[in-house]
Amino acid sequence: MKLLLLLVLAFGAAICSIAGPSSDWQDRSWDSCREEARQARQTAREARDEARREARRSVEEARRRVHQARQDALHSHMEMLREERQFLREMRQQRRDVEREVRDTFRNR
Repeated sequence: MKLLLLLVLAFGAAICSIAGPSSDWQDRSWDSCREEARQARQTAREARDEARREARRSVEEARRRVHQARQDALHSHMEMLREERQFLREMRQQRRDVEREVRDTFRNR
């Protein structure tokens, strides 16, 4: 039984050494695998950083647009108030002119 087990192990080891890759190939394979993983991590890191930069640019652009829209709305509101004040000034002046004309007309009678 022990002899049979020993023969099976020896036969399995022989098949593995013949069919399996050499240790040199395994070392290169492991090194290349580690290098590929490192490059994949680096590529992922660069893509993540670029996505963050793009997100920051988008947020900054949105903030600029909101700020500009608020500024435009403020200027528009201020212009409307100026026009309203000017209109009210003109109306008061017209009322004074009419009152003055009415007084002058009654005085001259």
